[in-house]
Formats: sequence, structure tokens, C-alpha cells
Amino acid sequence: MVIAERDRAADRLLASREALMAATLARLRGAAAAQPSPGAREALARCRLDLGAHIDALAAALRAGGGEELGERCAFAAVFLEGLGVPRSALAAALDALRESIGEQLDPALAALAQDVLAAGRRRLDDAPLVTPAALAAIPPAGPASGEAASAAEALRMSAARIAALSVALSYARRPGDALAHGERRARCLEDARRHLAQLAAAVEVESPELFGAYAEWAQTLLLGFGLDPAELVGHLGALGDVLAIALPEHLAEAPRRYLSAATLRLTSAHVEPPSFVRPEAPLGVLACGYLDALLQRDRRRAVKLIREAVEASTPIRDIYVHVLQPCQYEVGRLWQLHQLSIAEEHYCTAVTQMVINQLYPLVPSSDRAGLRLVATAVDGNLHEIGARFVADFFEMAGWDTFYLGASTPAQDVIDEVVRSEADVLAVSAALGEHLASVGDLIAAARRDERCKGVVVLVGGRPFCAAPDLWRQVGADGSAPTAEGAVRAAEQLLAARGA
Repeated sequence: MVIAERDRAADRLLASREALMAATLARLRGAAAAQPSPGAREALARCRLDLGAHIDALAAALRAGGGEELGERCAFAAVFLEGLGVPRSALAAALDALRESIGEQLDPALAALAQDVLAAGRRRLDDAPLVTPAALAAIPPAGPASGEAASAAEALRMSAARIAALSVALSYARRPGDALAHGERRARCLEDARRHLAQLAAAVEVESPELFGAYAEWAQTLLLGFGLDPAELVGHLGALGDVLAIALPEHLAEAPRRYLSAATLRLTSAHVEPPSFVRPEAPLGVLACGYLDALLQRDRRRAVKLIREAVEASTPIRDIYVHVLQPCQYEVGRLWQLHQLSIAEEHYCTAVTQMVINQLYPLVPSSDRAGLRLVATAVDGNLHEIGARFVADFFEMAGWDTFYLGASTPAQDVIDEVVRSEADVLAVSAALGEHLASVGDLIAAARRDERCKGVVVLVGGRPFCAAPDLWRQVGADGSAPTAEGAVRAAEQLLAARGA
């Protein structure tokens, strides 16, 4: 009986939505006229936008049989509004006015049900702290005028802390069930929002919607591995787009919002789990499966023994790189993305493969010396170095003299090594979109340095696989999805230059 009455109250609320909004706004206008205050006009305009959402949330709370989610919604709505400069008292006044309007518009019995639930949500505005953890309520004030930014990417970076906090508050206000379910994990949502913004800024800077779309798909797969609802990321990106429309001038918000819309469209299409990179029917597939199993079982001795036995059986080193080590490393990354491996386990597997590579290096077959030199490095900030190491070893197999610099090498040190080694090619690896700015800076610095004149620059890594033409945007001469392909690309580019 009670459930049926709550459902009836919810139905009446929604049927009277427009009338309730009009009556509530009339009350708020009357109160503002009677007691004018600074910012009253802005607060009233914001309330006009939010009233419909308050009514919808109240109806949902009635159907759910309680006001807990409504209280959470009110709390995060207050945080969001305070971040925009609208005082909490304005939201409280709007809810109070809505409560009075409900008493006028609905049957007394149904009105009483709705008013009780609304009152429970309204009381959350008196809580201290309003939300937890406190960091979610600490929205940074607006900084330098974003309109002064030279580009959309710069505007995103200038306002990143503020935009991230506002987007989380708005997302939780719209999906209060997520806020309740996340509990102590709420702070992670703020970290994720900052990461989304960094990736968005990187994609906008190089004019690549595909890059951000690929990142969004990767992030969704990662969240699915944690058992989270894929709609959470879609909802957050939607909130992020709405915050950008408020926080940035229209001409700076247009491109980022367009990228977010395109990514959301990809996320709402049918989700397909990325296939395994290791298959027994592939070349050396049985060996790859055995090696991967040894890694996952944390049996380093067995992993090393399998590779050593393959070498002793005259399996070409190149084939071991291409068909065993490389796909197994990709698979380790895929399993981490699916939350089937911890960070520690991923690091362990990578460390074993790096050890195997070190043991194989003295055995790497070297063609007749090509008289060419390569410098390979992971760009400054990129701690994922194994891809650059694969590239260096493949060039070595092709007869090149190689100088592998490892992870996160500062730009000037890279340039100094290119000059010192008289390199013909510089190969630069990036793992994330946020590394692209450093890649561009390194290449620009090399182009300015007369000592590097004529050096071919190749780039590689996840961002360049996601957006195959991205290498042009960072000023490189080419890119390749594999280490073998990088050797071919370098040889073709040098041949075209008459080297």
C-alpha cells in the first residue's frame, strides 16, 4: 500500500512538473524582490536550470522508498553550486520553495509523502562536512581568465583542477547512487577526472579526436575490470562536457566538448573485450603460451628456461622477440587493463622480460654493419621503456649501431647524445597521450639545433597506434606500430633523403 502511494506521488510530481517549476520560480522571484542581495540574479538563473532535475530526483527517491540518494544529490549539488559562486542558502531556498509548491499542487496525502522525502534531502545541506572526503568539496576558485589562453588545450590545463572538481560534483549530483556505492573510492574519481582532462588536453592539442576516443575505450575496459558500471564513465564525460560549457569561453570549449561527444558515442556502442595477444595457433604460439603462463605463475626460472631451450633449438632470436616476448608483453598490459593483474604483478612480468632481453642481447645476430646509428629513448616522463628497448635491439639486428637511453630521458640529454653519437635516426617512445607535449618539445628542440640537421625522427607507442597520423602533429618524420616496422620506416626515409 505504501509503495503504491509513493508511486502515485511520484507520478503526480512528474505530471505537475511544469506547474511546480513555475510556482517555485514565482516564489523565488518574490523572495528575491523582497530582499535583494548580491548575486541573487545569478542564483535565480541557476535555480531555474536545476528545478526540473530536483523534481525528477524527488520522484526517483519516492519510487526507491527513501531519501538517501536524494540527500546525496542535494549535498553534491550544493558543492557544485558553491563552486560556481552560488551560496548553499540559494539551493536551500529553492528546495523550501519547491516544498511549498508541492503542498499547493498535489493532493494532501501525496504531497505529505513527497514533502517528507524532500525534507530529508534538504536536511543534508546542514551537515558538516557536507560530503566526504573533504577534498571533493574543496573546489578551487576560478583562476586567471581562461579567455586569455592561447588555445583550448592551454585553457584545459590552466583550469584543470577546478574543472575536474566541478565535473565530479556534477556527476555525483546526477548519479547519487554512484556516490553512495563508491564510499572511500570517491577520491579516486577525482584523480580519474584529472587524468581524463590531461588526456583530453593532449588530444585537443594535436587535433586528434581518435586519440581521446581510444583513451576513453581503454579507460572503460579498465573500469569494467573493477566491476564498475560502464555507464559511470559515460555519465562523467557528459558532466565534464557540461562543466566545460560553463567554465570556458564558447570558442575554447567547442573542440573539447566535440571530442567528449565523439568518445561518448564510441563508449555507448557495443563493447567488445580486446582479444588476447597470445594464441597457441600463432607462430611460436605454444612457446608464447608457456612463457606467459610462467610469468603469470611468477616462475622466473621456468620462463628463462623456456627461452633458453628455444635458443638452443636454433629458434631465431628475431622470432623470439616478434612472436613471444612482444605479444606476451602486450598481453600482460591487456590483463592489467582488465584488472586481472595487479600493478605489482605487471611490474614483475615486465622485469622478467627485461631480464630475458638482457640475456639474449649478446646472442642478437648482427647483420653486416650498415654504417648507420640510432638513438632510442622513452620521452621525458615516460617510465615505460621496454618498447624503446625492443626498437633498439631490432635496429641492432639490422646492422645498426644503437644507443639506448632508457626511460624518461630529459630532452637536452637526448639531443646531446644524438650529437655525440652522430646518430642518423632518433626513435622516441610515448606511452600516454599526456606524453605528447614532451615528444613535440623534444622534436622541436632537435629541429632548432643545427647539429641535428638531417636526423630522421621516428615516434612510437600507444598514442601513435591509436591515431596513425599523429606523428605529423608532433613534427616527426614517421612512425611504426612495431619494432620491425620502425627499421623499415627508417631505411625508407633515409633512402628518400639519399643517405
